[in-house]
Amino acid sequence: MTTPFERTRALRQAGELLERLAKREDVPADVRKQAQGVLRHYPEQWVLEAMAEDWQKFTGDKTFGLAPESDGLRG
Repeated sequence: MTTPFERTRALRQAGELLERLAKREDVPADVRKQAQGVLRHYPEQWVLEAMAEDWQKFTGDKTFGLAPESDGLRG
């Protein structure tokens, strides 16, 4: 089962991957363009963090949704 923390981490890591793909010259142009298109609507890191904090604060649901990442567990 995916935990809220793992879900938040996966979203952050997916955004980082898209950013790397969008910048690499050795990636086909169509893939770079698609990554750039997705990134236009992808939440920035601070938005993702706020979404995770708000989910926990407003719903109180600890088993679904998002949860803030612990600083020591990022990576």
